[in-house]
Amino acid sequence: MGKTVFRSVLLVALSFCICFGYGCSKSADKAMKVPEIKMITPENVHGVIAPDDNNIWVVGNYGVIHHSSDGGETWTKQESGVHTLLVDGCFINNTTGWVTGLYGVILHTSDGGKTWTKQKTGTGKHLFSVSFVDENYGWAVGEWHTIINTTDGGKTWNHQVQEQDKILSNVLFLNRNLGWLVGEAGTIMKTTDGGRTWTAQVPKAFERESFEAMFEDPPPALFGISFTDENTGWLCGIDATIMHTNDGGATWNQIPLGIENALFSIIIKGDIGWTVGDKGACLLSLDGGKTWTLQEDVIKSKMWFRDVTFSSADNGWVVGSTGTVVGTTDSGKTWEFRSGLSYAMEFFQMPKALEFKGMVTE
Repeated sequence: MGKTVFRSVLLVALSFCICFGYGCSKSADKAMKVPEIKMITPENVHGVIAPDDNNIWVVGNYGVIHHSSDGGETWTKQESGVHTLLVDGCFINNTTGWVTGLYGVILHTSDGGKTWTKQKTGTGKHLFSVSFVDENYGWAVGEWHTIINTTDGGKTWNHQVQEQDKILSNVLFLNRNLGWLVGEAGTIMKTTDGGRTWTAQVPKAFERESFEAMFEDPPPALFGISFTDENTGWLCGIDATIMHTNDGGATWNQIPLGIENALFSIIIKGDIGWTVGDKGACLLSLDGGKTWTLQEDVIKSKMWFRDVTFSSADNGWVVGSTGTVVGTTDSGKTWEFRSGLSYAMEFFQMPKALEFKGMVTE
């Protein structure tokens, strides 16, 4: 009986496709609508930077950079001059910024992205994150424990540590001296001297009794980092990991979430917090990051989200797979697709003729 039902549904589906594919009637042709899909880029988008509510940059595969100067209403492609994956970026105002990517790529602009210049980083290692505190002082991190810094806006970059077989995913500096970085196997490191020395921070949840235990049950890789002041910060990573500190990282406490998705990016603005990740994971905090709630149908997508940022308490952006760019102007109560596919789009809905009405019996 089950096979009979399946064959019946399949035949109806094929008939539907043939009818609309070959025009079995003029009325059917007139009813056929071309789906409206907004698309800034079809490529995966890995980073979003928004120094203010009007200026937004998105970066991704194949050197893609797109910019909006009107809050996301219109977008312009900017020529990066490279064809490699771009991962992250940092703008200190609406004209001066940097973008990092694979193979040691760091690009710089001083005219809002009208022109991008490739800087000499002295490394061919992949660079996954960049942080600048002013027009001169910046840091970038990546694979093989790469940490490089500049004190002249990127004209020259210097290595700060020796290579190790460890990936560093993200770096954040609050001023010229104070910063943190995170990476694989629960890596958390802090500096108070501009990166000349780094001190490891190990949450109790990441402690293991032996090297063997560490190998068999490694701490989760960490990807996102956000601090609101020198004491208060959050980290996120795989296995739905969110860690919180109130003492500058001397202690880190894990926040239980009840999900398993990897989380790639996190940000706190006042009492509002957002973190995003794999399979459309999107979590909201309304109490300054103390507790988090999964927002299942707020952004209607099951694609992976790679980055989230808020330029103000109301205006934010999420980017991810297959050109996904969504924005909010109401603190995330609602999100609008500016690019990409949503499962709420009309052409994804089941045609009336194919809707399942209940069990078919013979």
